[in-house]
Amino acid sequence: MIKARLLFVVAFSAILFSACANRDKSYKTIYGDTLADLPKRRVAENYMPVPIATLDQIEDSYRSAFEVAEDSKIKQTILVRLADIEMARSENEQLDATEQKRFFDDAIEMYEQLVTLDAEKAEALELPTNERLLYQLSKAYALDGRIEESNEVLTRLVTEFPDSAFSAESDFRRAELAFSNGNYDLAESLYSKVMAVGEDTPFYTNALYMRGWTRFKSDRYRASIPSFTEVLDRTLVEGRNFDELSNSQRNMAQDTLRVLSIVFSYLDGAETISEVYSNLGERHYQFMLYSNLGELYFEKEQFNDSAETYLHYVRRFPSTEQSPAFSVKAIQVYELGGFPSLVLPAKEEFVFNYGANSEFWKTRDEAKRAQLKPYLKTYLTELSSYYHAEGQALDSRLAEYETLTASGKRPKKRPEPSRTNYLKAAGLYQEYVTTFPQDPKIPELTYLQGEAYYSAGDLEKSVDAYDSVAFQFIDKTFGADAGYNSVLIMGELIEAAGDKKRSESVSESDAWLARKINSAISFSDYYSTDERAVPVLTKATQEVFQQGDFVRAETLAERLTQWQPAQSNELQKTAWLILSHSRFDLQKYALAEAAYRQLLSRLTQADALYPEVAERLAATIFRQAETQIASEDREGAIERLLSIRDVAPATEIAIKGQYDAINYLIELQNWSRAELELDDFRRRYAPHELASTLLPKYALVYQETEQWEKAAGILSAMAQSGDPEAKRTSQYLAAELYQRSGNLRRSIRHYRDYVNTYPEPFDLATEARFNLVELNEKTGDTREKDFWLNKLIDANKKIGSGATPRSRSLAAMAMMKFANDEFDSFKRIKLSLPIKNSMSRKKSAMETTLKMYTEIMDFGIADYVTEANHRIADIYATLSDDLMNSQRPNGLDALALEQYEILLEEQAFPFEEKAIDIFASNTSRAQKGIYDDWVKQSFESLAGFLPARYGKKENVVEASDAIH
Repeated sequence: MIKARLLFVVAFSAILFSACANRDKSYKTIYGDTLADLPKRRVAENYMPVPIATLDQIEDSYRSAFEVAEDSKIKQTILVRLADIEMARSENEQLDATEQKRFFDDAIEMYEQLVTLDAEKAEALELPTNERLLYQLSKAYALDGRIEESNEVLTRLVTEFPDSAFSAESDFRRAELAFSNGNYDLAESLYSKVMAVGEDTPFYTNALYMRGWTRFKSDRYRASIPSFTEVLDRTLVEGRNFDELSNSQRNMAQDTLRVLSIVFSYLDGAETISEVYSNLGERHYQFMLYSNLGELYFEKEQFNDSAETYLHYVRRFPSTEQSPAFSVKAIQVYELGGFPSLVLPAKEEFVFNYGANSEFWKTRDEAKRAQLKPYLKTYLTELSSYYHAEGQALDSRLAEYETLTASGKRPKKRPEPSRTNYLKAAGLYQEYVTTFPQDPKIPELTYLQGEAYYSAGDLEKSVDAYDSVAFQFIDKTFGADAGYNSVLIMGELIEAAGDKKRSESVSESDAWLARKINSAISFSDYYSTDERAVPVLTKATQEVFQQGDFVRAETLAERLTQWQPAQSNELQKTAWLILSHSRFDLQKYALAEAAYRQLLSRLTQADALYPEVAERLAATIFRQAETQIASEDREGAIERLLSIRDVAPATEIAIKGQYDAINYLIELQNWSRAELELDDFRRRYAPHELASTLLPKYALVYQETEQWEKAAGILSAMAQSGDPEAKRTSQYLAAELYQRSGNLRRSIRHYRDYVNTYPEPFDLATEARFNLVELNEKTGDTREKDFWLNKLIDANKKIGSGATPRSRSLAAMAMMKFANDEFDSFKRIKLSLPIKNSMSRKKSAMETTLKMYTEIMDFGIADYVTEANHRIADIYATLSDDLMNSQRPNGLDALALEQYEILLEEQAFPFEEKAIDIFASNTSRAQKGIYDDWVKQSFESLAGFLPARYGKKENVVEASDAIH
């Protein structure tokens, strides 16, 4: 070391001397190249690396280089390197030392000499002192604990070199000293100066951190927060795990979080955190601030503040990944701090925020949910039990209150309703089920949920819960009670629906009844050994039957009749009754008959049910008879119907059975037996209303056995009373049967009475009039016959558009009779002298007859049109003949007679021509397919007038053939 100091002294003068010659050189030129700047030799391909040299070896190398160096710049550079080597050696010694002493005296002395040399040289060259030497000198002082001397050197450094690369560190170290000395204002100023250099300086973060501390030490807590926040922004970079930080970064972050916790505890705690970062902007690491603050409060045993800090974060950020853990911490703090009244709400809040119904739960994967489940299981169990017990306690207090009130005492205060507590308990049970669907406690908790809902008055949800236990879980412990409770509660719901307005409750009641029935059946299926199974199933079977679902009712009732062990007689009677009725309504009459007989065997005749069952048994026999009828087995049906009298004598069905048997005997035309049964029925059931309907049947039997007079007598009696329509029909039939029996006068009387009494229906009255025409013709009463012929004409005219083809035909027939009578009268009038008088009578008769025939043609009845047409032509032909054959005046000479004959011919010819034309028009109908006797006669008449044309017989035949 002495050699080094001597080397420094010898070299100073040479270096100073040479400095004047290099006034305008750069800093590097002044101090010379370093060893690294020397030219590099080309490395051989087989070069082997040289072992690393020690400091002493390096120092010897620099000394050797100094002794041979001639350039002052190189010499000075070597001296700087030697000082640096001494600095490094001192640092190593300090690190390895086991006792406290000064290690940097030699390095300090060498740097001071270099600084002095550098200053003199710089002054000569008008250049600044080498700031690096000042920096190294200050560092040596500092490492040796001589802080004041170090600070003085640093002050000189930043003063002479304000833009030096060492200024930031220098200011930082000065700030550190100021902070240590309690000069916080100066320290803050210097830390701020370091920060002003920029974020690239390695001292920026430390300066930032320490500036926060200066403000904290100055009791400026709020002012310190931005600095500490920026430190965290730089260390806790978003996207990096805390474990990925370096030790220094981790330590700084932890220290910063710790001091911020203290800051917030001095202010308003969690409220301040929220307020500050609402202004500064939310941070991704903000949860750490709340966490550290909560831990700080806990360390100070400020339990309530600690828990509230965690919960404050949760309420502000309920959906972050840290919130569930914070909620748990709050609960644990409350428990450790002895705040039982606050534990329950906190657990409830946890369930609300992170349970299966929360948004948090819905947006997390199964791994995240798994972290929550242990807490949810505990909290849900505790909360549900608590609220259920609270509800029961309130019910007990309410019962006590009502008991005291009923006894005349006046309790202080009416207890609160328990519904809210029960509903909370039920909701928590459900959440447990949703969260832990495979948990073995699910059946029990669901059963408790059903109890809670029922106690709360929510019967529908109670049913759902009980059904799950009974029919989904099929739990051995709770299933039977749950299923039975479900059925009972649905009965209450049905009753409640019935109390509402009908329009509102019908569908609701039906829906609950259907569900109740299904549950009851399921109950009997799953819990058949339970003593309540058969009564429940029996009730369900009754309800199914009442709904009209006979198929299902039959199945259920049959199952009940076969139940083992056999049930009480009352339950069996109910089952057999439903089975019988169901089979009857399903038209399974043979099976129904067997079931009714089984039921009757369990009844005594004193039993109120006996008459009804006996009648239903009769009904099954009756229905089977109907089936036989449908299958055309009338003989078998008759026997079955008549057998009903043996099963249920004097019953309505027995009466109807015999009555129907009579009808079927009539259908089978078994007239003799039908007459016997009619007589038997009339004897047995004379007062019965059906007895009054036997007369038509008697009438039919008498008709079919050709006892016409008896039949007519029956019908005549029927026409005197009863239904108006039946009276009318009977009157007509009586007339017909008297006509058939040959009693024409009674027949005429009945037809006449019918027409006078029943003008409607028109067609039947028309037939009655026609029958009167024929009957009076048979009895020879011409006046009565003509009377009824005129009635046929008048009735058809009066009915107008209601006339029928039959009525028009009969009216045409009647009119034809009268027209022919007129025609005969016309023909009987002879043209005698004086011709004028007889001709006048002839024409008058002719006009009357023509009018009548014309009216007949207007009816359009083919049979009468051809006759009327022929008759009209015959009228004109007759008139022509009568003219030619009229009496000749007496006293005419031959010439006058000849002229008279010519005059007659001239008078008769037009009538003959007209007759020929009308006969021809009638024959033309043959071309249209009409060739009756009157058309044929028209041909014959034409042959008489025009023999050349119509006289040949083959012409008529040809015309006839043309028709076909």
